[in-house]
Amino acid sequence: MRGVDLITAAIARINEHARAVKQQDALHPMSRTVYLILFVWCMAWISVFALSDFIVGQSALYSSFGSICLIAGCGALARRYGHARIALFLEACSVPAIAAALSGGTIIMLASISSHFVDPQLIGIDAALGFDWRAIFRFYLAYPGIVPLSEAVYSSFQPQFLLLPVALCVWRPELLWTYITAYVFSLLLAAAIFPFAAAEGPYVYYGIPQGVMPSVGDDWPWQWYQGKWISQLQNGEIRDLSRIWPGLIQFPSFHSAAAVLFIWATHGIRLLRWPGLLLNIGVILSTFISGAHYLSDVLAGCSVAILSIWAANRMTALRIRQTKHQLNQPPKSSPAYLGA
Repeated sequence: MRGVDLITAAIARINEHARAVKQQDALHPMSRTVYLILFVWCMAWISVFALSDFIVGQSALYSSFGSICLIAGCGALARRYGHARIALFLEACSVPAIAAALSGGTIIMLASISSHFVDPQLIGIDAALGFDWRAIFRFYLAYPGIVPLSEAVYSSFQPQFLLLPVALCVWRPELLWTYITAYVFSLLLAAAIFPFAAAEGPYVYYGIPQGVMPSVGDDWPWQWYQGKWISQLQNGEIRDLSRIWPGLIQFPSFHSAAAVLFIWATHGIRLLRWPGLLLNIGVILSTFISGAHYLSDVLAGCSVAILSIWAANRMTALRIRQTKHQLNQPPKSSPAYLGA
């Protein structure tokens, strides 16, 4: 019974604190658009999933998504009761992950209705710009020592994705929601463009077998299976999204888009400015071999990020102007408001 008494006492203290604290808005002023987008996106995803024959075979994906949604909900609750910094931390840990999960599932579903492979067109764009992917490939073969470094730099995307929002929460909290907005916009744009520019990738298109480039694809050789998976999704052979959950996107390169977002976000943090710049230039350069991307993919990814940053900054500036305007308005009961 002692355990029950402790729980009852804790709940009573929480309720007492809740009554004593003046309740505030549960959502950050800059977050409303992002939460609206995520809600609509989630409802659309659930509707398509329910009406189609797609499944998710790994229950861990359900529990993981539910967990990050719960963390976001705890963030809103914390903000409601005046714990703004705790709320910001919880939002930083959860909201980008929610968007990434929705994007991953959306891209796999869209692959099933994507167009024919456009590798020749992408290579043609590269050629018009004076770029030949095979020259980069030969360079890596001539200097195989740089391949593990390229793999490590390319893989830095995941820890940066997880840790950068937390760093912004600590050092640049005023920028966090602008960054999250830009990230969500980039995911939306990349997912919308992808089905019109599906590709097999240079390794498959040029007939380069797995194992020729050391270290690339050792853990999971997706660079050689992307086109096959898209074809299997189109003809109905694959319906379990968890088999290829990390995604299939070729054009635009989202690693390149994320690298530009990371460079922009770390620029305002003195401690991370130069490390962030150098590391993410490396991420962009590593996408050719480690990410199996054409130059056109990389340029498109960078353009998506730049456009998203511009849109997010515009939205933030608009929200700030609206807030200032509301603060400058006289109360409705004042003589100035009544025209006295």
